[in-house]
Amino acid sequence: MKQHSEKRTEFAVELLLKTLTRNVTDTGIILEEFETTHDDYECDQSKQYDALVAGHFALKEAIDKINNRLNRKNK
Repeated sequence: MKQHSEKRTEFAVELLLKTLTRNVTDTGIILEEFETTHDDYECDQSKQYDALVAGHFALKEAIDKINNRLNRKNK
């Protein structure tokens, strides 16, 4: 039972990292598109753009935190 739980947890972490990475890629593409089609003032005024920037960097931070914890465990 213990081994089964450990395997499921490992799989869940791998899936989470994969999902977060895909989301970072997708939001990055959308942010680039917005920045290409809008000037700085328009970017500053858009609440949706601001929210997406915040989410994008929160996803990156989450990936970094997960990877850091995994690296510490393996040492």
